[in-house]
Amino acid sequence: ANGLEVHDSERVILAGCTVRRFAAEGIGIRGGRECGIFGCDVYLLGRNATTITGGDRTTLTPARHFVENCRLFEFGRLDRTYVPAVQLEGVGHRVAHNLMRDGPASAVRIEGNDHVLEFNRVHRVLLETEDQGAMELFGNATYRGVVFRHNVFSDIGGDPPMRGPAGRAALRFDDAISGMEIG
Repeated sequence: ANGLEVHDSERVILAGCTVRRFAAEGIGIRGGRECGIFGCDVYLLGRNATTITGGDRTTLTPARHFVENCRLFEFGRLDRTYVPAVQLEGVGHRVAHNLMRDGPASAVRIEGNDHVLEFNRVHRVLLETEDQGAMELFGNATYRGVVFRHNVFSDIGGDPPMRGPAGRAALRFDDAISGMEIG
């Protein structure tokens, strides 16, 4: 079901991989520290393109995992909601210089603290859902310190955008989320 998985490891880099046509997620990094996905093409997936979890929210100890310089597209082909290009959970991860496109729902769903999302290009997401953001946090007011800078968003909701009463946004902070930095 999943393409590649890294569990409780240190300093593992998945670089230059093509991961495609899996029924669930493409690449998952769970636990450990300082692992990353670099320069990969991850596409045509039933669920998430990538899932990154790690760090300790009690002590705010970062895991320092990353997703960089990747092309993540055509995800969420079987499950259509809550299956982003990047599911980001924990403390202290970086998502940078990626192209994320062509998904039915969000490009990045964020849970946790002290993440950095920068220099990403997000195009044609939220094509089938509303009341969501291309990059979003929700549901826990203790999520703080996430930095968003130099990201480019286009055709959120499609072109022309799908219409609905709840709406869509490039960045969305829901359910008492605050303490973020946008630049």
